[in-house]
Amino acid sequence: PPKLSHLQSELDCYLTVDVEHVMNTLAWWYEWCSAYPCLSRMALDYLSIPATSVDIKHLFSHGHLLLSHVHSHLSPQSVHALLCLGAWSELNLVKSADVLKVGAMLDIPGHEETVLDDGWDHILFD
Repeated sequence: PPKLSHLQSELDCYLTVDVEHVMNTLAWWYEWCSAYPCLSRMALDYLSIPATSVDIKHLFSHGHLLLSHVHSHLSPQSVHALLCLGAWSELNLVKSADVLKVGAMLDIPGHEETVLDDGWDHILFD
């Protein structure tokens, strides 16, 4: 991938690279952690979240953060995203300004929405 410049963030750099199809996404992010230190940490965090059948209210009550009835209908992907975003924000891996900027975007420039095959997020061990 291209080298980071002071004008280009890791995400900007990552998005300029051609899509690479890999069998083991954890291994790929580990291999590229020096090129994308923040993104790789976020990807490894997200990809290593264990599946759970725990009730969402019980899951969030650990931090005294109970979800309302409306929020209890979040998809597992949304719960994963919220948990990761919260942790990454506390570690200053994600800045509030970046979240607001991404939230205002209509779509990622140059990328088409893709339907992923079932099992795309399965973790494979060699």
